[in-house]
Amino acid sequence: MRLWCAEPAVLPATELASTVLDGHLVPLVAAVHAQVAVSERVLWGNAASALAGAKRVLGTARPEAAAPAAKVAERLLATGPLAGTGELLAPSAPDVAWTFRRRSCCLYYRVPAGGLCGDCVLQGRPGRSR
Repeated sequence: MRLWCAEPAVLPATELASTVLDGHLVPLVAAVHAQVAVSERVLWGNAASALAGAKRVLGTARPEAAAPAAKVAERLLATGPLAGTGELLAPSAPDVAWTFRRRSCCLYYRVPAGGLCGDCVLQGRPGRSR
């Protein structure tokens, strides 16, 4: 899978979504789901969380890219199987434009010494803490 390009260009929204979703994420979710008994909803939530996390890291490392990265990520999160996987909340540092809260739980809290992810749907619920 090509995850980097030497000379990036602005892609039309449909081409970007097709490249990211159809070219990378749909086959990845299908392959993982075929090997492991985990719901596709959780896998798409994980993909959405990773996309929001990439937006955050890029914006932290390159502040001048924070706003454009947020626009691209927001567009992708509203597309296809990523749509509805989470909600965009008012930004909390270091996020710019918005902070992501997923609608599914990745179940990491069940791992010994695990905990809740920063964008976990269970954040703030009674009996749940980091």
